Amino acid sequence: MSEEKVKKAKVVKKVAVKAPKAKTVKKVPAAASKAKAVKKDSGLPEVILKSVKFLDDKKAENIVILDLRKVANISEYFVVATAANAPHLKALSDGLQRLFKNEQYEGYRVAGTGDSGWIIADYYGVMVHVFSSEMRNLYDLEKLWKDAKRITL
Repeated sequence: MSEEKVKKAKVVKKVAVKAPKAKTVKKVPAAASKAKAVKKDSGLPEVILKSVKFLDDKKAENIVILDLRKVANISEYFVVATAANAPHLKALSDGLQRLFKNEQYEGYRVAGTGDSGWIIADYYGVMVHVFSSEMRNLYDLEKLWKDAKRITL
């Protein structure tokens, strides 16, 4: 290697060392991280387990499952998650629709868009809510349904 190339390599190496590190955001542990280990006899509907696994695999944050059966008649379960931004929210919405279609969950409905900050996928008593962080803080479903049992996987 010529002396000039060695000098250039050292300069590049020094620049790379001096480059600022990207900020790391501490991710709240998701309930879904253990979804793979959950047995089908957990008592939860399959749609919840598959939705939570999908959301976790696609980097949704702060995934929470609320059991509403004893406190409300609007739905049996809520799955609540946060998307990083509007494109991520749209991708999660599209992915949930594909999941429900591929699993042949007929009769599901999806409402909302990535730009709205909130999407809902509803399938026979299970509502999957995916929010932007601002909208999740605004609506605060966990506080609204504070009497609901939180399910951890």
